[in-house]
Amino acid sequence: MHGHAPTCMRRSCPIGTARTIVLRTAAMRSITSSSLRLLMLLIACISVLQIVVFHHSIKARSSDASLNKNKISKVIQNKVQGHKNTTDVIVYLAQFKHHSTYGVQYDAHQNVITGLSKLNKSLDLLYTNYVQHFPTCHVLIFHDLIDAPTAETKLMLSKNRPQLQFRQLDGKWWELPYGLKSQDRYKWKRSSFSIGYRHMMRWFAILIWEYLASHGYTHVMRMDDDSYLHSQIKYNLFDYMRNNQKRYGFRMPVVEDSNVPYEMVNSFLNQHPHIITSPDLIASYKQNREIAFYNNWFIADILFFLSPPASLLLDVIDKSNIIYTNRTGDLAIHSTVVRLFLHPEQIEYFRDFTYEHMTLCAREECRGCPQNGGDSRGIGAHSDEEWFHVVGKHIAERFIDNPKCIVPMGEDFIGADDVKECSRLGSQCGYYLKMLLGFDGHN
Repeated sequence: MHGHAPTCMRRSCPIGTARTIVLRTAAMRSITSSSLRLLMLLIACISVLQIVVFHHSIKARSSDASLNKNKISKVIQNKVQGHKNTTDVIVYLAQFKHHSTYGVQYDAHQNVITGLSKLNKSLDLLYTNYVQHFPTCHVLIFHDLIDAPTAETKLMLSKNRPQLQFRQLDGKWWELPYGLKSQDRYKWKRSSFSIGYRHMMRWFAILIWEYLASHGYTHVMRMDDDSYLHSQIKYNLFDYMRNNQKRYGFRMPVVEDSNVPYEMVNSFLNQHPHIITSPDLIASYKQNREIAFYNNWFIADILFFLSPPASLLLDVIDKSNIIYTNRTGDLAIHSTVVRLFLHPEQIEYFRDFTYEHMTLCAREECRGCPQNGGDSRGIGAHSDEEWFHVVGKHIAERFIDNPKCIVPMGEDFIGADDVKECSRLGSQCGYYLKMLLGFDGHN
């Protein structure tokens, strides 16, 4: 009925409208000079009626437009609400200026590299190769108070990245444990590593699980500001973990001296004989404790780390304060807990996307050269031509002018020896990687 005059044939017609129709009928029966005034009145009433109908039509169209606008707004709101209710999150812990331990960093051409420039590059690649294809996760950038981003930095990094949020860590999330004093740091092992660096290790090893769970997240993917995805990931990583009952995933294996004290682990296992694990897992861990996960990129089921037996061992490690006093890193802690308490079929060794994480040497004799990590080629991500002449050339050109740098390039990896050697199935890491990949000895 919107936009049309009422017919007034129903009982519900307005009284004024009905009177007008009666007058019009009488006028048509007999138009005389005595009824001329009535006719003029009729014409006036019809004019008024037309005006009323016109306004009714305008109001109806306005109401329809308002309804449509509300519907569109509700659809958008539902989509946004869907993102708000996501249980999946990608996290960074960013330093926007210079590294708290490594200080001012230089590339192979001796150009200064800031944390902000690395982070922006990492976000560009992350969104291009993953998030824009699967936009239902959040991206959280954590930071401390000392190196907080400016409003301009937040605006720049958030542009065209709707899932991006910033979170400041303080209070219990970013402080020395009870009993430790900052003035004692020079007595701690490897004292060149700052307190902030040790806060970072504790955050990723111990505290992050409780924080994220308290905000409704169930799965987390970590990225560093110098973590780079160089090929598209064509499936939802979080869904893959859920659908395949995976609890921890990594991209690069590495040989790393495990500085989680052997005696601490043995004592824990002896004191908790009821712990759900298996002799095979314990034997595999003890066979070579140096096999580890290069956890600058990992994806995990948060509940695993919040539940026994993992949570019990994490609590023992945290209360010992060895993260601060011994510089026991999150890499070693992740690797210990995951290898002891997760069966191979619960761990995913991702190899189908190209990933780079390369720590550059800060010492004078090797400044700007790869010290740890590198670029690991994803299976099926590049042709040989592209790998050697595009990806390889791009990386090699970073160091070509620096005579100190030797950057070995293989069919599957470019970079330092730590990851390169461990990635080979014929290396000391091979027996464990074959377990993860499902090799049965006949493959």
